[in-house]
Amino acid sequence: MPPLSRTPASAPPDPLHARAPRRVSHLRAPRRLPAHRLVSKACEPLPRRRCLSRGPRAAFPASNMGVDGRRWVRPRHGHEFLVDDVLRLAASKIRTGLDVSGGAANFAARMRERGVTIFTTVLDNAGKPMNEFVAARGLFPLLLSPAHRFPFYDGVFDLVHVRATALAEGGSPALGQAGTEEALEFFMFDVDRVLRAGGLLWIDSHMCHADERRQTLARLIGRYGYKKLRWATGEKAGTGSTKAAMYLCAVLQKPARV
Repeated sequence: MPPLSRTPASAPPDPLHARAPRRVSHLRAPRRLPAHRLVSKACEPLPRRRCLSRGPRAAFPASNMGVDGRRWVRPRHGHEFLVDDVLRLAASKIRTGLDVSGGAANFAARMRERGVTIFTTVLDNAGKPMNEFVAARGLFPLLLSPAHRFPFYDGVFDLVHVRATALAEGGSPALGQAGTEEALEFFMFDVDRVLRAGGLLWIDSHMCHADERRQTLARLIGRYGYKKLRWATGEKAGTGSTKAAMYLCAVLQKPARV
């Protein structure tokens, strides 16, 4: 009988096998896709390795990495909130925050200018080394999909900023199916867990293609008893669909619970 660890030659390659430890001090393969694939499909935690990492990949121009110095300083549409306006809503000083699906960490950069430390969850995008790029900006990247449990203690953040892609409708392999209704509920419970009482939850420019989706999200938020400090909806033009897409932007304050 052959060993159980063997697989037929015709079997598709297992991404876990691609990360399997080789001999100690062996240089890891130059291909970094397996780790990204596993994280994006909500594999947690990643298998430990005993391989030396290679050097960084070639640098990408900032213009190709999505850097935007005007975002949250100047509004892109009439329903977008600005950083300084949101900070003024806080009952106490905002010192630390979490930006979910933060891309090039533009939000973290804007908040650093205001003395706020932000951790940014980042997945590499289309082969671009987003985690390395964010670190090169002097910011904190965290290789994590919205489907993962946040690796932080309860109530440690003053602010949680949720980007549009973290709540993508219908789910997506790149987001670990985080857009399904059940996954959205788990995601919101974990956001609530890491946010301190009195802290702010900022849902930023979430685009709802179906009104049912917007109502589902509103009902879910209502279950937590958050105070609505800012709430705005508006139609997005030029989506190419017969049904109008709606923006949802909200700043909510977590209540103290006993």
